[in-house]
Amino acid sequence: MNIKEIIRIKWNSAFLWMVVIPVLIAGIYYTFIASERYVSESKLIVKQTGESNTGSFSLALFGAGNLAREDALFLKEYIHSFDMLDFLDKKFKLRQAYQDKGIDFISRLPSEASREDFLEYYRKHAEVNFDEISSVITLRVQAFKPEFAQQLNQAIVEQSERFINAISHKIAGEQMLFVEQELARTKDRLKGAQNRMLGFQNVHHVLDPVEQAKAMAGFITQMETGIAAQEAELKNLLTYLNEDSYQVIALKNKIESLRQQIAKEKERLSGSDSNRLNKISAEFQELRFDTEFITDIYKATLSAMETTRVEASKKLKNLVVLASSTMPEEAEYPKRAYILATMFVVLMLVYGIARLTVATIKEHRE
Repeated sequence: MNIKEIIRIKWNSAFLWMVVIPVLIAGIYYTFIASERYVSESKLIVKQTGESNTGSFSLALFGAGNLAREDALFLKEYIHSFDMLDFLDKKFKLRQAYQDKGIDFISRLPSEASREDFLEYYRKHAEVNFDEISSVITLRVQAFKPEFAQQLNQAIVEQSERFINAISHKIAGEQMLFVEQELARTKDRLKGAQNRMLGFQNVHHVLDPVEQAKAMAGFITQMETGIAAQEAELKNLLTYLNEDSYQVIALKNKIESLRQQIAKEKERLSGSDSNRLNKISAEFQELRFDTEFITDIYKATLSAMETTRVEASKKLKNLVVLASSTMPEEAEYPKRAYILATMFVVLMLVYGIARLTVATIKEHRE
């Protein structure tokens, strides 16, 4: 037997072990051993209460598409979370179902699997896809029985709906709670300012010292005008009457009384007394400005609460089921023909590369 024949035999043996036997083993496994997996599919979309179906192109330009994508990512994270897994495990005893002895040894969940391994195994059997154009979320759940696949899909959809509703209502509730707390705080401030104003009025026995000061200033002006008129009349009398005449003395007494009254009123208005009217007016004006300012804040907060209530109701989100969970009639996995064909092509490439490498090395040695 020459060297070429020996090499040919070796390469035939290599082809057998590198290509034929692995493909044969895989063919036996996928044909006779591998458990069939059924897929139940549902289509969902997250919609806001105030969201319109018109003008989708414009909305996408202004970020509505990004919001839909965020909602889909949040939902995907929740579906693939420990919370969802715990819910399904409690409802369906999912770990036991995945470890069922009827499932082939490669496909089933190992009995010693950790909680993290259990989650990873579940994630591989619950696929969530998002369509950027239509904003539709596709949920594909795999199971080894068609009924169980549909049940799992339905349970995931129902729990996801509760999750979306809880999150949106929580956000809306927190917004309303904040505004309501601000309203209550502002209302307390307004009551306090009103009570301080009432207390001030009761202490000083005056309803509106500002108006009273204006009235008093007007009264003083009138009296000063009256004095000027009386003094003019006095000068006229002195032109033909003596200083000790009855009319002159009476007019002088009247003018002096008016001057005393003016001095008294001015003392009340702006004297050194702590209860002078100008000081009381300034304090009252400050209290009134404070009350009016807090009243404006209270009105603005009331308006903000109504606006927030409307906006919060528009932002409430719901999970809309576009296509309910399907009942699969045929197993979708494993894709036997595809897997075996792909495996054969890959092994042939590896085999060919190995032969080419060996031939190149041999040629260099020679």
